[in-house]
Amino acid sequence: MATYKEDVGTAVTNYAGNSPSVVDGEVWYDSTNTDFKYQYAALTAAGSWRTSVSLNTARNGLGGAGTYTASLAFGGYDAPASQVANTESFNGSSWTELNDLNIARNNLGGIGATNTAAVAVGGNPYRDSTELWNGTNWTAVNALNTARMNMASFGTSTAGIAAAGNTPPQVAVTESWNGTNWTEVNDSSTARSNLTGFGINTAGLITGGNTSTARTANTETWNGTNWTEVNNLNIGRNDWIGGFGGETAGVVTGGEDGTGYNAETEVWNGTNWAETTNLPTASSKGAMGASGGQTNAANGNVYGGEAGGSRVGNAYEWAGAGAPIGAWATGNNMNTARNDLAGAGTQTSAIAVGGEGPPVLTNAETYNGTSWTEVNDIAMARKGLRGAGASSTSALVFGGDGPPTTGNTESYSGSNWTEVNNLNTARQQLGSCGTQTAALAFAGFNPPITADTENWNGTNWTEVNNLNTSRYMLGGSGTNTAALAFGGFIPPATRTAATELWNGTNWTEVNDLNTGTRQLSGFGTTTATLAIGGETPGGAQAKTEEWNGASWAEIGDLNTGRYNLGAAGTTTAGLAFAGTEAPPVTAATEEWSGSSNTIKVLSD
Repeated sequence: MATYKEDVGTAVTNYAGNSPSVVDGEVWYDSTNTDFKYQYAALTAAGSWRTSVSLNTARNGLGGAGTYTASLAFGGYDAPASQVANTESFNGSSWTELNDLNIARNNLGGIGATNTAAVAVGGNPYRDSTELWNGTNWTAVNALNTARMNMASFGTSTAGIAAAGNTPPQVAVTESWNGTNWTEVNDSSTARSNLTGFGINTAGLITGGNTSTARTANTETWNGTNWTEVNNLNIGRNDWIGGFGGETAGVVTGGEDGTGYNAETEVWNGTNWAETTNLPTASSKGAMGASGGQTNAANGNVYGGEAGGSRVGNAYEWAGAGAPIGAWATGNNMNTARNDLAGAGTQTSAIAVGGEGPPVLTNAETYNGTSWTEVNDIAMARKGLRGAGASSTSALVFGGDGPPTTGNTESYSGSNWTEVNNLNTARQQLGSCGTQTAALAFAGFNPPITADTENWNGTNWTEVNNLNTSRYMLGGSGTNTAALAFGGFIPPATRTAATELWNGTNWTEVNDLNTGTRQLSGFGTTTATLAIGGETPGGAQAKTEEWNGASWAEIGDLNTGRYNLGAAGTTTAGLAFAGTEAPPVTAATEEWSGSSNTIKVLSD
């Protein structure tokens, strides 16, 4: 019999309390409590949606195929209200326009497990046309036996199913595709259209839609020969619901439920539907990319459709239950409660500088991963200043308001502050990132608000290309050659969700935050950032959003909602401190773990 060491690769170690160095699944002996323990990563109990990269052409009633990192979108009805033949391919980070369908159409079916092999079938007005995609071109192939639109379709480019639809009227006709021909097989139980389906040609599912008289929640499973009625959706809906997954694990979202566009998401476990996290934007008439080879719903995406009365290019990615999650844990308070301060460093070597209690402060404190210690003050008392730095012993602070609004810059050596060359544009509540010798300052309030960007080389500030959107009270992350600016305030009343990416030369607008927020903070890189806290019309926010290099997703909230807070660290080990709760100002500190762990005690 193999030993624990032979299986795991390490012996059972002895530690007084909880071991700080074990990996998931490793056992250790807690000599303080005389217990054997192990830890494992905390996982999401429910799935979540992430805003993804939008289609190049906004449209509804389109077809879709592929996976969430290899999707294909084709056909549809565009904003000028005309049928289109456009084809776009998604590689997980961007959509690329490719060769068009031979026949422009909307309300068509899409089948395929990848973005290089797909089938476009049927469509408006009641077409039987079938086209085969080989990764480069569409080719007309053998037609459906029953011309129709608004059907359910699923499977692969060589083994697919087209079910139900509108001829008119609604039909229950099912046809099987073998890569060459369509063959009529057993009808579904309910004639309907505007439904969705997913799975493979021997194990699939259709659900929702409308009959000739009403919307339906009816769900049927397909075993390759017959349809069987199973448990219904919780919400009956029609009008091109988004769906992906397999017969035993699927997701549907969006559509219309009789009261308007729907954002409800339901998860299928093979027996029942359960309501879960809503789609960020209530939508209908979209397309879907199947996931996991059409056998599960761990990941998927929906794209295009209609929202708010307009055709959209919106795209959203789904991460199913069971993904590792991060969490905020309460740390020791700062010595001086404050807001509108500068922060820099890491979770175990951070610095907090200035801000307002009131009064406006010169205080500086450093954090060692456990506690805050007061260190030498900056020369000029100010709030609205910002910072950059790699640690608590190497930092830079700049800008702020004493009053007056200033461009004052001070550098910290680990013991003393030294006044160095000022910003070219005095400002407060600006964005910042970088290190003591290579920093970036952007936007802010002078007055008026500005989009000015300045680069620090360790000696001087140099004006470089401006942000696209002037604002202040924004967040920033990254370096002086690769930065992210997000959120902020545009007078008189706009809390913006705008996000911009800096490549060392220019700013480029990228996908927005999910929630327009001002007085927020953040940390990380251009491929992994957290935006935390902030203020919306609802007051202080606890929201945390994660940027993955392409889009933002809402994840675990702060324990204390606040705005005008300080931050430091990375998306795997971050720090949030100070800020304003309701008011008053707070000294609260929280530590972020990008993969939170649960510790269990082994018992008899």
